[in-house]
Amino acid sequence: MATIRQRNDRWQVIIKRKGYPSQSRTFDLRKDAEKWARQQERAIDAGQWVDRTEAEQTTLKELLERYAKEVSKTKRGADAESYRIDQFKRSKLAQYSPAAISSSLIATWRDERLKEVSPGTVLRELQLLGHVFTVAMREWGIALHCNPVTLVRKPAPNKGRDRVLTDAQREALLIACGKCHSPWIKPVVIFALETATRRGEILSLTWSNVSLETSTAFVSGKTGARKVPLSPACMEALRVLPRSLDGRVFPVSVDTLKQAYERAVKRAGIDDFTFHDLRHDALTRLARKGFNILELRAISGHATANMLQRYVSIDAGDLAKKLACA
Repeated sequence: MATIRQRNDRWQVIIKRKGYPSQSRTFDLRKDAEKWARQQERAIDAGQWVDRTEAEQTTLKELLERYAKEVSKTKRGADAESYRIDQFKRSKLAQYSPAAISSSLIATWRDERLKEVSPGTVLRELQLLGHVFTVAMREWGIALHCNPVTLVRKPAPNKGRDRVLTDAQREALLIACGKCHSPWIKPVVIFALETATRRGEILSLTWSNVSLETSTAFVSGKTGARKVPLSPACMEALRVLPRSLDGRVFPVSVDTLKQAYERAVKRAGIDDFTFHDLRHDALTRLARKGFNILELRAISGHATANMLQRYVSIDAGDLAKKLACA
């Protein structure tokens, strides 16, 4: 039987059963104490009792920090995921315990977040949060009734973007990047425009994986590792770069690059052109130069031609010129 006793102006419940850890909880009202005691004893009698202490006393922020240390660091996209985790840690949601986070709370967060970023960004953040809860339940013993993220409607993913710069815009962007406080921003953008590599692949690149003799670089990212060719413009930018002590070619953080790049885009007078759009622009220019599908896939790292197609803009006017010459 549970022991219920009054301590000052509150009621304390203590439950002791052989084979189970001692439980205690304090309530303002005796009826709430009795109700909780009955619930715990029924669960024990039915063999359905689970210890929810950690789920109730841990915060989501603490789960995110543990996830970053134990799970994120093993992933290829660790830098990008670290940025998303930091975004979550600054949200109101991070202050709640896992047991207190309901699907309605997450839905509210989703709706507010959609006012700030694209649906695709919110979708990726929800996928991360869902995996945090899954790992917490399956591997860390956090007792939850269910993963609340699975109950929340996901935003529709973005339509494929079709943003390609003109020659004048590309030149203006590079000039604007050259005015950034950080001397690494312009070389990063040149590398992205010339190699079609992803942001995470660029920022994790080390000098040991660059061959100036063969004009190639060995990059590693979310789809694995591959060797990419380096254009003359890219080689010229690399040759004048100083060597950092940590061995990275571009020793800047994701956040620094993100903020500096966004300011440079505004200075260049370009609307709605993300860093990832540089990849789209690069692959489109390579396709126009005559690179075939196999060559483009070798450069981009796409697993299928269908995925690659989303990143290459084919102009109907260019096709018409080819038909006229055929």
